[in-house]
Amino acid sequence: MTRVLKALSLWSVVAILAIAVGSILVGQQRQAAAPPPPEPQAGHPSGKLVIWGDIASFDQPATAPTHCILTSRFKRGQRVGFRMTAIDGGSGEVENTAVFTVHLKYAGQTLDIPMRWRGQGNFPASEYPRQPSEMWTGVWVVPADAPPGALSYTVTATDRFGRTASFSPFINVVSQLTIVE
Repeated sequence: MTRVLKALSLWSVVAILAIAVGSILVGQQRQAAAPPPPEPQAGHPSGKLVIWGDIASFDQPATAPTHCILTSRFKRGQRVGFRMTAIDGGSGEVENTAVFTVHLKYAGQTLDIPMRWRGQGNFPASEYPRQPSEMWTGVWVVPADAPPGALSYTVTATDRFGRTASFSPFINVVSQLTIVE
């Protein structure tokens, strides 16, 4: 009977610890969520929504020598970084209310990868002098079983005014995301 009580007590402690750790992790994930884009700017919209961008290595840690280097060639396990910017075509200013999604064709399906606003509010220039201040980023990790070859992607954006835009890299192998050995 004593062994049974000790075993139950031990399992109770383990269960309580697991719940506590899980709660902490969920709380950290909530804190890591991107804040919403800023309020609409005065004078917007005054033209078409224009978007452009590129892909880069988002190797971890962010201090890695290859982090944020423009490339279209990625190996299995590497982090592909999609970087985009939205412009109000009439004013020429960044349209900070845009919501971006990457549409990556992989393994016979289209993966929708959401992008986060990385504007001035999240990366103050005084603290991050080398960080581009007006962009959105999204990340896709190349699966360990990904076959070598080129993948196509597009990016779409919609702003609070209902304007939409899409971006497609040039249709050649150099501009497309390519998985290499």
